[in-house]
Amino acid sequence: MKKYFYLKNNISTRGITIPLNSVGITDKFGNMYLIKNRIKINLDENDVQFFDISKTGDEYDYKVCDRCFKFLPTTFFSNNRIKKHSITKRPSCKDCRKIKDGISVSSQQRQIWDSKKPKNYDLFECPICKKISIAGISKIVLDHNHQNGKVRGYLCESCNTGIGRFDDKPEIIENAKKWLLKST
Repeated sequence: MKKYFYLKNNISTRGITIPLNSVGITDKFGNMYLIKNRIKINLDENDVQFFDISKTGDEYDYKVCDRCFKFLPTTFFSNNRIKKHSITKRPSCKDCRKIKDGISVSSQQRQIWDSKKPKNYDLFECPICKKISIAGISKIVLDHNHQNGKVRGYLCESCNTGIGRFDDKPEIIENAKKWLLKST
């Protein structure tokens, strides 16, 4: 049976330091693997704390970040959506979210691009999906590179969200393309 654990202290191995609260998993043979580092590791049981992964998440006191794979209090995660009876937290901790959000568009660039934004009720064709939408009825958003803040232009909200979900990484988008082509 697989058991999840987190590190109770920083651990140094193979020339790297693995931080406190990093999450790992054991296999049926008792081998331990650190998820983020993708490495097998030998640890003393005094170095780890086992936990029930099914008792983590927004409705519990702890959650595992989907980027750094640390076991953290839910207060380390920003609110994402407020639902009727609960609040959904972001899947990434606040520190990882800062990295993902990266560099914002400068106010000077924002001003320049705001003047180029499609006017309400004008037709807009997304340069990626080629879907035609009506500005002001459908959401048109300014897309930018999160590593350097450079504006790429306007997109439909769906394409902008898609690029964001792929972390603006062409190699992930290429993997998605290969995946789609497998079934054609």
